[in-house]
Amino acid sequence: MKKLWLLVYFSVVPVAIWGDCYDEIIFLKKIGGLEVLVNLLLLFYYLDYKKLKFIQIDWYLIEALLFTIAAGLLILEFKDIEILMLINTIGFYLTQFMFISVFRSEGSILPAVSVVFKEWKMIMMSILFIVGFVFVLIKFIPNSLLVISFVYSTQMMILFWMAYFRPVSFRVFVMGFLGTFFLIVANLWLTINLLFHQFFCALGVWAILYGCSQFLIVESVLVKRNKTIYFNQL
Repeated sequence: MKKLWLLVYFSVVPVAIWGDCYDEIIFLKKIGGLEVLVNLLLLFYYLDYKKLKFIQIDWYLIEALLFTIAAGLLILEFKDIEILMLINTIGFYLTQFMFISVFRSEGSILPAVSVVFKEWKMIMMSILFIVGFVFVLIKFIPNSLLVISFVYSTQMMILFWMAYFRPVSFRVFVMGFLGTFFLIVANLWLTINLLFHQFFCALGVWAILYGCSQFLIVESVLVKRNKTIYFNQL
């Protein structure tokens, strides 16, 4: 059953590549449609997994998927590019807030800055993120979206740190950390293609990055919940 879900889920990628051919549709509207499709599939996958594994519903995770679905549907209703970007940013912001809540419910905490910078990997990631963030913010972001973009990007960094400090097994950690990393790269790729230059197969690349990020984060939470239920029954 899981292999069938994966096959259906990642069939979104060829759909996205096919969607690159239709220039008359606004790029961000294509993104909105794919966000709806990807997260609806994940929602049904989660509910099917829950039924098979008898795990409790994680409402934070459900809300994260629903916020993105709602934002994607709203994107399909508007045409102004700044309104579309605002809706998309707010949707991502609410989704990431729910992911942070999921990680916090697992015991992850935001450590002191001194603790974060004792880890050389986090130092390198933080420097790259800050440099890239400042460059994109100054170079590309419209003035009307500066404040919300700053808040959203700061929250993204917090999500990345909390994914790194999750008290979970190595397998769950790797899935969640890679999912968060792919989410950051997907958002950066989206920003560059929206505000600087739309590259060849931009939608297909975004679909791969975003699809992998959402699946890995959701799967890491499901595996963690499943292990928790198993050990509680011993």
